[in-house]
Amino acid sequence: MKTIAVIGLGYIGLPTASLFATHGHKVIGVDVSERIVNTINRGEIHIEEPGLYTLAQAAVGSGNLRASLKPEISDVYIICVPTPVTKDKAADMTYVDDAVQSIVPLVKKGDLVILESTSPPGTTRDRIAPVVI
Repeated sequence: MKTIAVIGLGYIGLPTASLFATHGHKVIGVDVSERIVNTINRGEIHIEEPGLYTLAQAAVGSGNLRASLKPEISDVYIICVPTPVTKDKAADMTYVDDAVQSIVPLVKKGDLVILESTSPPGTTRDRIAPVVI
């Protein structure tokens, strides 16, 4: 693994990106919020999670974690975006679909794409693989 892109820097994405970065991996954290991207690039956090401030600060300070509004060519793509529940009690896959579309032009043969968002069974097989493979 040379570079890891973590799409979505919330309660799952930011700790995941920070852990990989503090263990020596180059990580590009991606979020649609400019405020979140700027906050992380300053070594600060936008959510409350015990120990996360120190971890994120170390990750950014090491030079291994950088946040961006757009994904970049990577070897691994980890999708960590929300899947809210609709009023019909179904998963709203809009954020997942948007994240997948953002990496389609970048994914190359041999890359790893991981869906870390709560989603219905078969989502990776039926919704993501046909688009990125």
